[in-house]
Amino acid sequence: MDSHNRKILYTAGGALLLLLLWQLLSTLGGTGFLLPSPYRVLSTVFQLFAESESWLTISVSMSGIVLSILVATCAAILLAWSASRFERLRFLMIPIVQVMKVVPIVSFILIAMFFMGARILTSFISGLVVFPMIYNHLLSAFLNVDQGLLEMARTFSMKKRDVVRYIVIPQAREEFLAASSVAIGMAWKAGVAAEVLAFSKDTIGRRIYDAKLYLDMEHLLAWTVVLVMAAFIVEKVLVALYRLVLVQVGERLPKSHVRGRSKEASDVRLSTVLADASSGAQVVDRWEGLIVIKGLCKKYDRSIVFDDFSATLNLDRPVLFVGASGSGKTTLLRLIAGLDRQDGGTISGVPKRGLFVFQDNRLLPQLSARDNVRVVLPGYDGDVADRLIRELDLSSVKDQPASTLSGGEQRRLALARALAPESDILYLDEAFRELDEKNETTAIELVRQVAQEKPMLLASHDHGLVERLNASVVMISKSSHRT
Repeated sequence: MDSHNRKILYTAGGALLLLLLWQLLSTLGGTGFLLPSPYRVLSTVFQLFAESESWLTISVSMSGIVLSILVATCAAILLAWSASRFERLRFLMIPIVQVMKVVPIVSFILIAMFFMGARILTSFISGLVVFPMIYNHLLSAFLNVDQGLLEMARTFSMKKRDVVRYIVIPQAREEFLAASSVAIGMAWKAGVAAEVLAFSKDTIGRRIYDAKLYLDMEHLLAWTVVLVMAAFIVEKVLVALYRLVLVQVGERLPKSHVRGRSKEASDVRLSTVLADASSGAQVVDRWEGLIVIKGLCKKYDRSIVFDDFSATLNLDRPVLFVGASGSGKTTLLRLIAGLDRQDGGTISGVPKRGLFVFQDNRLLPQLSARDNVRVVLPGYDGDVADRLIRELDLSSVKDQPASTLSGGEQRRLALARALAPESDILYLDEAFRELDEKNETTAIELVRQVAQEKPMLLASHDHGLVERLNASVVMISKSSHRT
């Protein structure tokens, strides 16, 4: 039995156990006046469903509560997003949300009754319960979005809307859905309580109050069952709709819409690179500048990584930083690329737009391999993505989510993403790790040809790359950090 069927079986078992307990308590009560049997209550429920007046009652309560859930959810999303970006607003919201959380609902109801009508009161109270739950969960999710993916997005100049769609929303989605599931049920409890206290006409709360007033336990319990059913249906429908929308937004990339000169330019550039990779032709248009590092200092907490380090890097061919783990290769790449800030010294002569193959792949796990390349290209260019994917032998997995790829496939995909857009310099941090011999040879040959037309800095443990890439080498070790 699979997990889904097991879940259904256990849920049905729990419901059956509840009915048996109810029947037992009703039997022990003797006459069933105080606690009618499940059969009598369910019979009354079916009678209610046969009455048009009951459907009017259900629709009145449902419309007010559902509207308040939607409005409060939208407000919570907007304020949580704003608070995650603006610290002052975040601190301003702390006491407001705390009051919403701890003040008893009945106090809010009694106070609000002096200022608003019964119908508005129900919506207000329901929204008051929903807002803090969703706000707190989303604020936590927004503040804890993967910083590595956000750094990748900045490095590749992803549009802000794409960052929200393909990084923020997928990471906050499950947190939002879990909070919504709980909040919707709580909204029904609070909303019906407001209907009871405010004597709201033609509502479930009023029907429950009238049944209690006349000691009609069958109708009181029947309307309670109707309430539970309505809350359950609304919760499942809304959560399913939320999930459908969020999946469509966060996992579907728009179609390619590259036109005119931009498409022609990208096709010419990529054709040149890929043709050179297959023919071995030497491209003469290359950057011949220098990166000059003087007195570089960098430390993390009490650990000194570089202390008065100086070097001159000639960019007429690839520069390979070689050293043991922890020697500072990645730190030096990041400092040159501007991803980290040095504590002292200067770095000059760095080409403006640089792209990175990070040591961790930093792929968007829910997007396909092809879309991971397209998302960083102008107009989501599918042709450029397809050609690089084909060159790196990823065609068979191009439509699979990145999260399902093997380590070597993910590594080649990260390399394809870095090679796809226009750039002035490339930074490759252990770019060929996890590749088998065949795929490593293919990737290195492609990188070697790309290096003929643009500067490239690499960090690796592999000394063999010096010859294979015709690279100049800079040895990085603890003793070389001070020169």
